[in-house]
Amino acid sequence: MRRAIQAAGFTLTELLVAIGIVAILAGLSLAELPVALRHAQSAGCASHMRGVALAFLQYASDNDGQLPGRVQTGDKWPVLLLPYIQDPKNYVDPGDPIASAVSPQNLASNAGNNSSFFFNGFNDLGAYGNPTVTVTLVSLANASSLMLLGQKVHGSDQYYMDFAEGNETDVLNKTAYFNGANYAFADGSARYIPLAQYSDNDWLVNQAYQIPPHP
Repeated sequence: MRRAIQAAGFTLTELLVAIGIVAILAGLSLAELPVALRHAQSAGCASHMRGVALAFLQYASDNDGQLPGRVQTGDKWPVLLLPYIQDPKNYVDPGDPIASAVSPQNLASNAGNNSSFFFNGFNDLGAYGNPTVTVTLVSLANASSLMLLGQKVHGSDQYYMDFAEGNETDVLNKTAYFNGANYAFADGSARYIPLAQYSDNDWLVNQAYQIPPHP
């Protein structure tokens, strides 16, 4: 006698369980997408800042070791560095919706800083009140820990991080990513620093400089 061959297959209950598991896994994946995107944007931001920091070093190498100075009229640092930037989009933090919307040809401007970053104003060396002050690479001690660039709050047109104007509280974006932000340093490096590890003193060449109090 032949045995009856039973057709293999899922029962309705098994099928519903399988669909439920797939739905749960899909939901978990979708929930992780925004976090993964923010991590990717932060990494892209650090990479772009590193490129700009290296452009500062290349500019200095071609100008007797001098970094771009502060000017009232004439070319500001984004314009001066443009020949050393492979792509103007390096001026943009991928997570900055305002700078990301600026056309590449307008990212380097003398009418306002359209980039996502701003440059150390060197208030501690007197550059804020005296634009003739020159800052050279050889004068920068502890280059690996001296901040050259920080992330701005989105939409700010400030070129310089000025303690004299309180920019460390109203323009510097210290929590751009995951309660921290990216910074570029005078040795051409860039890295993420959590807010808990941030220090205003990392902008200072002259550690004796008294940062003005601001309300």
